[in-house]
Amino acid sequence: PSVETVNALEEADVLVAEKLVPHAERGLVKAIGEISDLTDQEPFYAASAAVIGVGAVLRNGPTFRAGTRILASHLLATALRGVVKRLVDRTRPIAAAKKGEYELSEGERYESDFNSFPSGHTAGAVAVALAVGRAWPGARDTSVGLAAVAALAQVLRSKHYLTDVIAGGAIGIVAEAAVASLIARAERT
Repeated sequence: PSVETVNALEEADVLVAEKLVPHAERGLVKAIGEISDLTDQEPFYAASAAVIGVGAVLRNGPTFRAGTRILASHLLATALRGVVKRLVDRTRPIAAAKKGEYELSEGERYESDFNSFPSGHTAGAVAVALAVGRAWPGARDTSVGLAAVAALAQVLRSKHYLTDVIAGGAIGIVAEAAVASLIARAERT
């Protein structure tokens, strides 16, 4: 592709992506990508609703609160990700390879091929993983590990650059921490 990068980090992102794009539609990578789609918005909303529902039906306050924590963390991560996506146009790796052009510029459009930055799957997965870990500390390592796999899958399947995933992870961390802080304040009053 025609690549005009601004800095070494962006150049490294593009070079890694160029190596991975030919493998994006192959068996294992495609399967990993389909599994990572479980970290999209709708599956997380459904899972959160299920936890909230179980907590309500069983009259189990901690489970109900865990579900609301998970949902709130994911909603905030999704909202923050949306704000950043509108500020940045960045060609997805697979789109850059197919069209032969790469772009990184101030946000002017909201088209899938141009909203690679940041990774929403990663933002949501990290926010949910941390919320799960806060609610059930014994599940923290597993949930964070699964979020890391989902994030890596975005790079392997050429949907995102590594820095998109890092930014998405940071958004997830910030979102979950903000929700945790709000909950802690509400519990003190």
